[in-house]
Amino acid sequence: MFKLFKVSLFLFGILFLFSCTSQKMKYGSKTEFHDKADSLQSLTRIKYIKSLDYSDFKAGKFDNGKVAVNYRFLRPKTIEQNKKYPLVLVFHGSGAIGTNNTSQMGILSKMWLLPENREQYPVYVLSPQFPIRSSNYHLDERRNVKASESNEHLDLVLKSIDSLIINENIDRDRIYVMGFSMGGATTSNAISKRPDLFAAAINISGISQFDKMDELLKMPIWIVHGSLDTDNFPQSNFKFFDEMKSKGKVFLWEYKDKYHNNILSAELMDEIPKWILKQNKNQQNPN
Repeated sequence: MFKLFKVSLFLFGILFLFSCTSQKMKYGSKTEFHDKADSLQSLTRIKYIKSLDYSDFKAGKFDNGKVAVNYRFLRPKTIEQNKKYPLVLVFHGSGAIGTNNTSQMGILSKMWLLPENREQYPVYVLSPQFPIRSSNYHLDERRNVKASESNEHLDLVLKSIDSLIINENIDRDRIYVMGFSMGGATTSNAISKRPDLFAAAINISGISQFDKMDELLKMPIWIVHGSLDTDNFPQSNFKFFDEMKSKGKVFLWEYKDKYHNNILSAELMDEIPKWILKQNKNQQNPN
């Protein structure tokens, strides 16, 4: 009898946690977090992710004769020729601008190298490094918030993905994009330029693009931003969420006590692959 009670209690706990997570990822929902400081365990895990060797990401370059973009490309550990695998496109922040083809390898790229992720989530990961800003900002006068716009370097990356799909075992229905800071803004630009290409997007601390929103109504979009962010003020992303929440598949995580550079927590790294890899263009997208 006692053993049955323990099993029932365990199952209740699992269902409760699943329910809480589902509510936080319900389309149209805004979830506020009030965690003043990351735990020592979280900080240690982030430090570990940053320390991971990224030699499995092979170096390459996209070049159309006018502009060029270096990149790093990770393949699944094992590739079965009769299977297709997801592709995750990761955009870096402005601090990684350059041509050394290393600075872009932050934790949003390296998280896919975690041993458990390599085993559980066989994916391709593409991490380009932009030689100049991939996204610039201007004032959207009608909304009175900043809006983002991209350039020909992003155009080159998006066009090059079409070639990657042909040459690799990439599933066209499971291509995802995410980024932090300038990379979050570039994520917004990418889905606006190619809504046909992506199955889901995660914009972390970026600036939104507003002129193609009607083309994004079916795309699952997760926005993450800190209320205390003074590098990219959150009002742009909050405005995008407000305008999309009643008609699109968007949800917002607002960290009330976080700034710009402490938003990438271990907990967030754990949730990203669980959510994004469930999305599929050819299915009814679940939360």
